[in-house]
Amino acid sequence: MSIGLRLTNRTFLLACIFSSLVVCLFILTNSRIQPSYKSHILSLRITTVNEEANQSKLPGYFVQYEHPVPSNISYCNFHYGLPLELKYSTEDEEYGPEMGPNSPYRILYNIITPKIDSNVPGITYATHMTSTFMRYVPELLRYWDGMLSIAAFVPEIDAAFVISQLNQFCYCLPGMSRVSFHFVYHKDIPPSKKYVYFTKPTSCKVDDSSKFDTYSKNAVKRSTYPINVCRNAARSAAITNDVLVSDIQLMPSEGLARKFLAMKETYKLTDIVDRVYVLPIFEVESTVEIPRTKKELIQLAKDEKAVYFHRYICTHCQKFPNIAAWMVTDPGDAVKPFITVKREVPYHRWEPIYIGTKNEPPYNELLSWEGLQDKMLQMLEMCLVGYKFVILDGAFLVHWPGMKKTKTKEEKWRESFVQANTKQYHIILRNLTAKYPPRPQCKMQ
Repeated sequence: MSIGLRLTNRTFLLACIFSSLVVCLFILTNSRIQPSYKSHILSLRITTVNEEANQSKLPGYFVQYEHPVPSNISYCNFHYGLPLELKYSTEDEEYGPEMGPNSPYRILYNIITPKIDSNVPGITYATHMTSTFMRYVPELLRYWDGMLSIAAFVPEIDAAFVISQLNQFCYCLPGMSRVSFHFVYHKDIPPSKKYVYFTKPTSCKVDDSSKFDTYSKNAVKRSTYPINVCRNAARSAAITNDVLVSDIQLMPSEGLARKFLAMKETYKLTDIVDRVYVLPIFEVESTVEIPRTKKELIQLAKDEKAVYFHRYICTHCQKFPNIAAWMVTDPGDAVKPFITVKREVPYHRWEPIYIGTKNEPPYNELLSWEGLQDKMLQMLEMCLVGYKFVILDGAFLVHWPGMKKTKTKEEKWRESFVQANTKQYHIILRNLTAKYPPRPQCKMQ
């Protein structure tokens, strides 16, 4: 009996020891596996966060968070039967503002008209775009506090892409009440009336318009982008006296419209013929947020994360006079005149973007975007006229994040367009020479 009991106790003790060893082995084994498992989960989480961060850099991405559900009403005044269908006749079409009846392009003005609001500053950001840049419209509404006039090039099916996103924006973005929208197209490639059957959107998540399967991408013969017809159309359609003609990827500094008008009032700057107000342009690294104030911009420049626009690929294009002094001044929370200059040697290749009126020389509509130098002759004409350029302090434009540091290699597809632009360039140059007295400091070229 006692021997059997001792055997039982010994067996129990051995069983306990064996169980303990198994538990210890499991713990040790699990401790080796666990860090790897945790690391894997952490890796997945970091990947997800990084993907989310990358997505948040896409234009228009903020809309789904600030306006997750479409409104029950549209913020837009649509015309021509839109957004349900597109109905227009030849009587509705107008010609390019510069070329008139000689223009091969047609314009449908006021696809959307703005709702007048006395609280909105009376200055218009006039810009141009193709359907693949639609996602920048929400960003301009986000950063610009004035009116907005947009001319879109819409050959064939591209019109449907634009109308689709316009309809979505009109239900998701209250700022669309500040927008006038216009269609530009070649008379032989009008906007298609097909596929226009849009109803209230179910979501405010903005599609990546750069991936649209557009007409231009699939055209057998590449259609040129009439950038200056679009610029002229957007400017002429502005309902305000002050107009900023800019590119859709250039985001204005904080409260620019309101502060500019306050500056004019403070300094008693009534409208003077042959004077415009220049906005310095910068570009920033893709890893940073768009600076809203000059203080933020200067800090990014000190950190080598911001430079004047095209510094690395076209040093003369946006390097404005007295830039070094501009980079160290502090205008506070206001917009002020910095310096008044003329666009003369050695700044005869400078291409400033400015706030002016609808009375400035038109952009030359025979020049295409593909052929390059599309703004140069308008700048030259302003020099010949004797325009004064008031560079502003405390106001600036920032290109959508992403800095170009190397010049693109020769693009073979551009060659024929460059030749066409060059031919037209010299014809227009001869006309300007005959129209104005000689001014050697403008350096005719």
